[in-house]
Amino acid sequence: MNPRNDFPGHVQRLLDDPLAVARAAAQAGTRVVGYFGHDVPVALIIAADALPVRLHGVTGRPTPRAAEFLESAHLPEIRDLVEQWLTGALDFMHAVIFPRSDDSAQRVYYYLCELQRRRICGGPVPLLYDVASISRSTSREYTLTSTRRLAQQLGSHPSRLDEAVQRVARRAATLAEIHARRAHAAPLPGSVAWRVARAAGCDWRDEFDAAFQQWLPTAPVLPAPRRLVLAGNPAPQDSLHRAIEAAGGSVVLELTESEPVALSSQADPIEAIASQFHTRRSPVLSMRADSDWLADRARGARAAGVVLWLIEEDEALPWEIARQVRRLKADLPVLLLSRQSWSADARALTQLGEFVAGLESQR
Repeated sequence: MNPRNDFPGHVQRLLDDPLAVARAAAQAGTRVVGYFGHDVPVALIIAADALPVRLHGVTGRPTPRAAEFLESAHLPEIRDLVEQWLTGALDFMHAVIFPRSDDSAQRVYYYLCELQRRRICGGPVPLLYDVASISRSTSREYTLTSTRRLAQQLGSHPSRLDEAVQRVARRAATLAEIHARRAHAAPLPGSVAWRVARAAGCDWRDEFDAAFQQWLPTAPVLPAPRRLVLAGNPAPQDSLHRAIEAAGGSVVLELTESEPVALSSQADPIEAIASQFHTRRSPVLSMRADSDWLADRARGARAAGVVLWLIEEDEALPWEIARQVRRLKADLPVLLLSRQSWSADARALTQLGEFVAGLESQR
């Protein structure tokens, strides 16, 4: 399974079976630690001599076991993850880390702890990374304590932390290159960028980054498409991107997850990691702090329009979107797709295509 031999094929195999690399590593004797979402310090996993793997849900898959314990308000991706947990698909992992920044994820952490305590389920050890994001000293200290606790729970080796931080930096450079290429005048298609970024979380081996660099000069581009910003909830598949591209557009900027913050140069890596996650802001927090946030980002991306994608189960984001939409409409066409099915139905994709087709192309 060497990605250098066929990088696009390797990406497709990871999308078809996101746990393939992690399972193979576990079978070879390597500890595997899963993590949900974007707000987890992967460097602590690597410093524990474990292979990280980002966990995703699969759309359209029944979740009968999860339905026995979860309310309908839980995000669909979390429901699918719990289904995987309860059916034994994650048993080969040592632990799974949930971020406190995601309300649905942190509630599921407590559910799984209780289910394991009552011996209703087995599976990996559930862990919680609890970050306080308020800009004050007590919040910084709280986040530092949480980071040290997680490092201890994982068994992170202090002597391995610098190396682990560098490994995460190399992966961040790969993702930054994807981000940069999709913003070019003739950009990397948004669907291709989405697929590569999604696959990257499933394969944390250095071979993935090397294969990406080898493939990049041959990567496809789109000649002067209509430039779109996609904001709101993360898309679980590339159908939104493909609908946009079929109508002559491409997503050049995606604002659906916390944006990375550069690691500080503090001598203690644990303190540097804690500071990095303390200052990180989710789209919800960024919108709450600045009513012009989306408009400013769209202008910076030279966007012809903005698409806001909100799923039915998200209760936090819609409150912030309303203010952003009022500001956006003064400058740019906006398509608000709210209360959507997580899997993106045909009606939504048709609306999306019609919106993109009606935009004027911008370079």
